[in-house]
This record gives sequence, structure tokens and C-alpha cells, in this order.
Amino acid sequence: MPQSHRRKITKTTKILLVEDCPADAQRVRRVLSEARGAMEIRGGLFSVEWIGRLDAALEALSTRPFNVVLLSLQISRTDGLKALARLRAAADVPIVVLTDYDDDGLALAAIRRGAQDYVAKDRLDGRLLRRTLRHAVERHRGEAELLRHAREVEAARARIEQQAHELRQRAEQLDRINRELDDFTYIASHDLKEPLRGINAYCDILLEDYHDKLDDDGQRRLHTLGKLCGRLETLIDDLLTYCRVGGTCPAQTGIDLGRVVEDVLETLCPAIEQRGATVRVAGPLPPATGDATLIGMVIGNLISNGMKFNENRQACIEIGCLAADPPTLYVRDNGIGIEPCHHDEIFSIFRRLHSRKQYEGSGAGLTIVRKIVESHGGRIWLESQPGVGTTFFFTLAPAKESPSPQPVTGPPHWIENAHQRREVTTG
Repeated sequence: MPQSHRRKITKTTKILLVEDCPADAQRVRRVLSEARGAMEIRGGLFSVEWIGRLDAALEALSTRPFNVVLLSLQISRTDGLKALARLRAAADVPIVVLTDYDDDGLALAAIRRGAQDYVAKDRLDGRLLRRTLRHAVERHRGEAELLRHAREVEAARARIEQQAHELRQRAEQLDRINRELDDFTYIASHDLKEPLRGINAYCDILLEDYHDKLDDDGQRRLHTLGKLCGRLETLIDDLLTYCRVGGTCPAQTGIDLGRVVEDVLETLCPAIEQRGATVRVAGPLPPATGDATLIGMVIGNLISNGMKFNENRQACIEIGCLAADPPTLYVRDNGIGIEPCHHDEIFSIFRRLHSRKQYEGSGAGLTIVRKIVESHGGRIWLESQPGVGTTFFFTLAPAKESPSPQPVTGPPHWIENAHQRREVTTG
């Protein structure tokens, strides 16, 4: 490779020299050109454009790029500090000032007004001047970078404040909507259900007092009207339950899942006896964190579904917990099962897979179940085989501190065997 191609490519620093004294200007240009070969090796050359008047220097800054300005503070017919201010206003470029005879006071005043550095003419040295100019350019570049970052941070802060303001507005709007929903809940639970009960009562009165005056078709229609009233009341109750679950924050307390299941089974005992079902609890169940009442609603709903959607002569249901972290409960039944294509649909509110003639209900139960589980930070899913049965799984937060053990005092129809299974068997 030729020698010319092996030479290191250097970057030229363009200097605007503002000096009205030709001798001083020539001296500056001379000291900058000293040791040219050494400068090439270190990677940096200087190109000097000398201008003797301030107005011409301002015009040059507006039309041509410069890396640094070297300003003599003793330029004639001009205040040096005012000249510095005008040059700084004209372009964003670092300025190094030249002073006469150790005029350090004026030099420090210039630095306070924005100059990067100063050099005394009586101590002018090529190496010192080159180093000062390079450092001025580097500092200016660093300050510009810091300023850019500061502006970005300020812009980000402004955006965050704007977003916080919008969030506050949305929070206020949500509070207003929640208050309106509370008002709706009150209206639905009182003003809507009250006339509904009145309609149902009048149906009973007509059937009782005017039984002999109504033909079979009239009595059938009144019975249907009563059933429709009961169905509408159930829908309102389910909708209210769904709204209440969405607006509550579950209590984060330690709960004994075994106790929760015992309470649920005691409540469902009449329905279990009427259905002739068998409910087994594979224990012991672990402690967890949450709201005992809401978790009881989940377990109770899954047990009821296991009995309702079941065509076997004896419905069999098992409740247990997987050896997993977080605690994962399951409720297994031997019911009709659910096709895989419907596994997501069953959690939609009021979504039914069967007619009311086959199975009663509003179709809101599993929606409420999922909402309760998710409000506890858990998830719910199922495994099912049509004609064989379904198993629902749901997770809960583990107990922060295990609750104090409570004595198990189950109802009389419970039997506990050596395999730690508590069983409700009737029918």
C-alpha cells in the first residue's frame, strides 16, 4: 500500500479568530501551525479564518460552520463582554477568549458569561493553545449532550405529568361511574324487584281465588307468568352478584380451605340429599389467602353444577388440591361433560349450552366464579370428556401465615376414614 494511503486520516478543527490586531492574529496562526507533523500523528489539524471586525464575524457565523471561536476581548471599539454575548447569541459554538497581560479578572467574567476557557496572549504557547481549543470543543459537545438529555428528561417528565393528570381524570370518571353503578344496584335490588314480586303475588292470588273461574289454559298461562317472574328475579340477583364481585377487593387474610369446604357442604346438605349425590373431600386442604365467603361461592357453584349437569342416578363429586404451587383446588364430577369447543364459552355471562327445559339456571354462575378467582389473582380452567365428567381447577394465593388450626366438627352425616377422605353420601 502506498505511503500516502497509510497515513492516518485526521479531522480539521475550524477556528474563527476574531482579532483586530494583525500581529496578534499572525502569532496565533503561527503557534497553531507549530509541530504540524506531531499534530497529524495525534489526529487533529487546525484551520484558522481570521476576521478583524465583530460584524463580519457575526456574518461568518451565520453562513459558515465553525468548531470554535477564538475571541480577543481587547478588540477595538467594542466591549469584549458584549462582543462575547453577541457571538454566543449568533451561533451555538464554543468560545475561547484571548486576554492581554494576565487580565484574569476580565477572563473570569467572560467565563461566567459563557466562554469555555481563556488564554493570555503573553503566555501564548502552541501546545497550550491547541489543548485549550480541543478541550473547549469537547466540553461544549459534552454540555450539549447533557442539555439534550436534560431536555429529554424534562419532556419525559412533562409526559408523565400529563399522563398522571389523565389518569386522575379517568379515576374521577371511574369513581363517578362506580357511584352510578351503586345507584343502579340499589334500584335493581329494590325498585325493580319490588313490582316483580307484586306481579308474582297477584299470579298466586289469581290462581288461588279464581281457580274455579279459569280454564286450564288460563291457569297454565298464570303458572308460566309466575315462572317467568321467578326467572327474571334470578337474573337480577345474578347480575347484582356479578356487579358486586367486580367492585370488591377481596380480603387478603389467611383462610382454612378445609373449613370453607365444610361450611359450603353444610349449606348444600339439603340439595345434596335431595339429589342423592356423593361428595368426597380429599384432604387435608392447604391454607390459602383470600376472602372465605367468595371462595365458598366458587366451590359451592362448582358443586351445584356438578349435581345439576349430571344424568347419572348418583352424582359423584370430589374436591381436592393438587401438589402444586400456588395452591390449586379442583372440583371433579361425573356429569355430562363439556365439548372442548365450549370451554371458553361457558365463562361468558348468561351463556347457556342447553335449554332451560333441560337444565335450570341463568348462565351467570361460571362467569361469577371466574371473576372471583381472577379478583384473587388466580386463574380457572377445566378438563372435560363428554359423557364422562368435568374437572374444574383454580389457583389461589398461598397463605402468608398459616391460620391457627381449628377443630373439625363436621355435621352428623360426615364420615372420616383412615384415608383422610370426608364424604357426604345420601340417597
